[in-house]
Amino acid sequence: MPLTPEVPSVVRYLVPGAVAGIAAFAFSRVMIAPLIDAAIDYEGAREHAEAQLVGGEHGHSHELFTRAVQQNFGAAVGIVVFGIAMGVLFAVAYSAIRAWLDRRGFRPDSTGLALLLAAGMFVAIALMPGLKYPANPPSVGLEDTMAARSSAFLTIVVISVLSAGAALAAGLALSRRWGPWRAAGLAVGGYVVVMLAAMMLLPTFHEVPGPLAGQDGLVLDGFPAEVLAEFRLYSLMNQALMWLVIGATWACLAAVWASKRRRDVRAGAGASREPAPARFG
Repeated sequence: MPLTPEVPSVVRYLVPGAVAGIAAFAFSRVMIAPLIDAAIDYEGAREHAEAQLVGGEHGHSHELFTRAVQQNFGAAVGIVVFGIAMGVLFAVAYSAIRAWLDRRGFRPDSTGLALLLAAGMFVAIALMPGLKYPANPPSVGLEDTMAARSSAFLTIVVISVLSAGAALAAGLALSRRWGPWRAAGLAVGGYVVVMLAAMMLLPTFHEVPGPLAGQDGLVLDGFPAEVLAEFRLYSLMNQALMWLVIGATWACLAAVWASKRRRDVRAGAGASREPAPARFG
């Protein structure tokens, strides 16, 4: 069955995110999963130590799914679905920006635009919010502040995305009058100022478990600092990898479809130049 015109659009909207999700899951499985295991082990040891301090027994809750199922199947589904969602969001943003540029006579390079947009979305969605509220592994975080921290993180993500969108719109609108570099500098500067103000105004949470001590002295050390630092670093690297793959895959698909359209146009033009068959009678 021949491909309909809608099929390439569906592929371009879904494939970049799916490929990025697979790459992000592979990175997470190799680099982040061992850190999560270490955090879970620490959480169990801390619960056991706290139970001993109060003279009770540490209860072992039964997990509905084994750790192997969570690490492999559950994490894979979650990360790939998240990658597809981010890929669709990227595709919508790319299409809107490209249409705006085309209407105003700009002809940017598709690869450069895709990679630049992917970098900008990584900064707005992952990097800047992550600087204020970095990712935490299991056992890092207090139940009393979980709702407040989640709300604060969602708030700074919304502020970052809206500020980045406003900065992009302002930069594009001013590019003809001031030139691309001055307009870009103003847009980026305004975005940074807004984000610095948001980071100063939003609350800060200190939730890393400290040492656990009893009457006889130290019972358990605080959460390992190296595990926390590596988890936060690798989480940001994983986000950067995902957005890089989204941008690169989109650029590759755009080049493939553009080449196909050029071949179709040349084939159609060649067919239209063929002489009509002679008619007799």
